[in-house]
Amino acid sequence: MPKIHSVSARALAEFAFERGDLIPAARAAAGMRDGVRGHQALQELLPASWRSEVPVSRDIPIDGRILRVHGRADALYIDREVARVLEIKTTAKDPHTILKYDYPAHWAQGEIYAALFCLNEGVSRAEVRLTYARLDGRKQEFTEEYNAWELEERLMAYAGPYLDWISRVDDWKEQSRPTLDSLPFPFDNYREGQREMAGAVYRAMRDGANALIEAPTGIGKTAASLFGALKALGKGHVTAIFYLTARTTGRRAAEDALDLMRGKGLSLRSVTITAKEKICPMERADCMGCPYAAGYYDRRRDALKRAMGMERLDAEAILALAMDHELCPFELSLDISETADVVICDYNYAFDPKVRLKRYFDTKSRAGLLVDEAHNLADRARDMLSAELSGAQAAELQKLALQFEGPDSPMARLLGELLAALDGREAEQECSSELPEAVVEAVKRFSEIAQELEPVEPEIVRFVYDAQWFVRVAKQFDEDSYRALIVPGERWISVRLWCFDPSKYLKKALSRVGGAALFSATLAPMEFYAEALGADGEADTQLRLESPFPRENLCVVRMPVSVGMKDRERTLNAVCQVIHAMAEARPGNYLACFPSYAYMTQAFRRYRMLWPYDEVICQESQMPERARQAFIERFSPAPTRSLVAFIVLGGVFAEGVDLPDDRLSGAAIVSTGIPQLSFERELLREQLDDGDGGGYDAAYVYPGIRRVLQAAGRVIRTETDRGVVILMDTRYRQENYRELMPPHWDVHDAKKMSELKDMLSSFWNGE
Repeated sequence: MPKIHSVSARALAEFAFERGDLIPAARAAAGMRDGVRGHQALQELLPASWRSEVPVSRDIPIDGRILRVHGRADALYIDREVARVLEIKTTAKDPHTILKYDYPAHWAQGEIYAALFCLNEGVSRAEVRLTYARLDGRKQEFTEEYNAWELEERLMAYAGPYLDWISRVDDWKEQSRPTLDSLPFPFDNYREGQREMAGAVYRAMRDGANALIEAPTGIGKTAASLFGALKALGKGHVTAIFYLTARTTGRRAAEDALDLMRGKGLSLRSVTITAKEKICPMERADCMGCPYAAGYYDRRRDALKRAMGMERLDAEAILALAMDHELCPFELSLDISETADVVICDYNYAFDPKVRLKRYFDTKSRAGLLVDEAHNLADRARDMLSAELSGAQAAELQKLALQFEGPDSPMARLLGELLAALDGREAEQECSSELPEAVVEAVKRFSEIAQELEPVEPEIVRFVYDAQWFVRVAKQFDEDSYRALIVPGERWISVRLWCFDPSKYLKKALSRVGGAALFSATLAPMEFYAEALGADGEADTQLRLESPFPRENLCVVRMPVSVGMKDRERTLNAVCQVIHAMAEARPGNYLACFPSYAYMTQAFRRYRMLWPYDEVICQESQMPERARQAFIERFSPAPTRSLVAFIVLGGVFAEGVDLPDDRLSGAAIVSTGIPQLSFERELLREQLDDGDGGGYDAAYVYPGIRRVLQAAGRVIRTETDRGVVILMDTRYRQENYRELMPPHWDVHDAKKMSELKDMLSSFWNGE
């Protein structure tokens, strides 16, 4: 039986008439999206003989294949001879400025609906009525009449190229899928726990469930998770795999693991989506007037055809392909992702409602998710689901509008109306379980009118988008997940709709995919993370793997140095002495990890003063990619003298950096890593409080120990690695912290410096 390919009338029309500039097309999509309010207003004015939202579908055989075209017409009236189809497009611009054939894809959509109704109902003629409407009631209407045979010819003309394109995708899958079934594990042997992890990933995707996996650093999580997911893809349990990671190192690890598998016979197309700011070839990622956005849709199809012949589409390959065809590389990567087998990208492309890939994550799909460093997902989701509007920013933009547009600026007046609702002269800091209705109404009015003004200044455009997002979040605001935070400034308030508990949203998002594996080296306590990540359903599994490396290769020492805020100045010399003792015990590269930049900088300066001839380096805030790479390259293999790198816990060098063999010999971790006090952090503690200290643990202890374990995980990466971890804080002896230590750690206590030096000497001498 021929395979059936399904496509909506709208998608088929847009495929047939894709052309024009990237930005105007995006604006048309935003300004002419099918607005529910505009549709309903026009549908209610139709005669009773018309039907609204009429579903239609038909299978069309073409060259031995079947294309199922489906959709829902805005309105329909059929008598014995004529089918009348109404297609409504809601627009923010004046409808009378639109000419009849400005948007051929809109006509094509109406023609497809008319053709389907003619074929299904057996009528000989059709009328397509295309209406552009604005929410204030203004509209523009165009009409065309067709014979049924003419519509059928047009339908076939639209369907043929689309089916040809889909056939290319099918041909690739027929070539690729057998290599998944026969694929061996990419290494000669499994490390302990890798086979178990791969099996858990496979079963989660087979069963449409979630697997929460804690696997020690260095076990080979990337290869194991991808191997299990690819086996599920080969069996048809999922249709595509998304490898989600927040770090460049994570993306490279996934790309390299797939290359290893290609060396074992795998044939598979992978695409890496890189942030627009990082991959943009222009000096500034401003799409207005960009030559790679102009005419984007005129040149896109040739680039997509070339991409079908490529397997590893990483950032370099995407950029080269985009430059060959003079296309925006970011948008090209998004387009290629629609036909890729594996998509490597950041969390937000799967979870952020503003930018997630709609084809896979707006509705139910059979995509499989691999979530790397899953301990970060809840915090990231809080940011994704929250919205904030700043009165101070609105005031600055009002000045900008006056500067560009003069004293009669409509945008300046509109911003002035918004500022009246953001007056903070008598406001107090507040956290409320109820929406600030007056502010929400003011923002709603601003966003609706501002869109019609069509601003061009990038700063104002972004603020309008922020306002639209604020209104959208306000609609989903509920006291179980959200709080409204009022933060007064010198003159204006900022209003933040804060999602303190994203678990309900994450659970729903995970339920829409074909299965997910969420894994990390630090998911303790696992019950807490399962609930926070929405992976605590009845069919979901939890797996905690032991370290595959010899326990005697890691020396963990607790030093009772008091490093609380009030004691830091007093104990700074002692902290530096411990770090120096670690570096002096054996030539090697070492990390000195601190909870803040201020404390790190203070310790770095004191250390240099005490031991001016030691080799030391210090992390800087906001280091560009090139500076980060230079920092890592200082960790040379087989060092003949010690290097100490002062870094921040939770930063780029404390998580996700791979320094195997003798490139890292130890880490001194100062403090338990708990986050600094802040308004939101304290509110989180209050909202999650269970009356038994659970709120403090969730807001401070668990994030802190997570940072500690991530930093410690840099030390042992392979079976032959040996190294030391020194924990400096009196709190490490408390029971709640001891319970969070990895089970494969044998922790020793050193009460004074002489004991520490003896322990380090004995360890390095193999005693």
